Amino acid sequence: MTTLVSIRTPEGAMYPIAIDGNRFVEPSDDVTTEIDTSSLWALPGLADAHAHLTMNSIADIRGIDDETMRANTSLNAWAHVENGVLLVLDKGGDSDITLVTLDHDADVRPDVYIAAGVIHPAGGYMRGFGDEVEPEHLVEFIRSKANMRGGWVKIAADWPRRGIGPVTNYPIETLKEAVDVAHLAGARVAVHTMAYAASDAVHAGVDSIEHGPFLTHDDLSVLGARGGAWVPTVVNMQASIDMLGPDSSGGRILSKGLERMRETIPVAESLGVVLLAGTDLAIPHGQVAQEAIRLKEFGLSDKAATQATSTNAYSYVGRHNSIAPGEPADVVFVAQNPYEDVTTLLHPALIINKGGMIG
Repeated sequence: MTTLVSIRTPEGAMYPIAIDGNRFVEPSDDVTTEIDTSSLWALPGLADAHAHLTMNSIADIRGIDDETMRANTSLNAWAHVENGVLLVLDKGGDSDITLVTLDHDADVRPDVYIAAGVIHPAGGYMRGFGDEVEPEHLVEFIRSKANMRGGWVKIAADWPRRGIGPVTNYPIETLKEAVDVAHLAGARVAVHTMAYAASDAVHAGVDSIEHGPFLTHDDLSVLGARGGAWVPTVVNMQASIDMLGPDSSGGRILSKGLERMRETIPVAESLGVVLLAGTDLAIPHGQVAQEAIRLKEFGLSDKAATQATSTNAYSYVGRHNSIAPGEPADVVFVAQNPYEDVTTLLHPALIINKGGMIG
């Protein structure tokens, strides 16, 4: 059975295309059904570039077992699809269990790229969560993960210590060598930084900065020059401040960083940094459109915020970012042009994932 739909892109192009199985094909006389989408606008899918499919909330970081993580994965992956999020970058969890997402439901789940356990030294992240690796063992630990089939490594580059404040977890020389080893294995490196290790991480050659409230203009210039990515997670930043308390030492640091991001987010776009939207447990799975709205509030245009929540991520990981014959039949239709009104991403009118209509 071949289905015909009309595609109208945010740029204004409009054309018919057919769906045959799980692929787009050229329209032909073999069309058996037609879905009228002529009044809608089309994107190849939304994308969440900082999700944790094995978890449901920040509370899970303080203790979650393998059985619960396995159960969460399918449910949370489906929550993304139901909201039009057809690409997910899972930035790590408590263990290699995160990779279970790759083992099933490939015909219905989002496309996924996944880090395994979050890597940090003792005291350098949530206690007992992820993989505790001291600086002198970091390079060999990553080398031992040479079959990183999820495509990503996640390292916590800084973390607050009681009575001390934020501390950098790994020396820049060690971090650089670790990044080189990961790259040789074909993996990208994402780095958590909510304090001052951002500059070291950028200059060590990491691929993606997660959070990054204290990135400088120089950091952004270096990151942009190599096509690196930044996932600001603005909604999560505010949630962290609320959790810590705005008058706590941590809350004050993050509030300062959040204010800096009002300047640095639009600058990053102008410097060629690949801006990506991510949720990071601050809001329910599938609700990345809320982050798109916050990115607009922090200085992006509707167009740039939409691209950060869609095509930027597809291009960054080398997936299709257009709706064309031969590509996977993934498309999300919305009622308004998202380049003019990003809030339309909150309520997709129609979702087609791998050729099948959702909902």
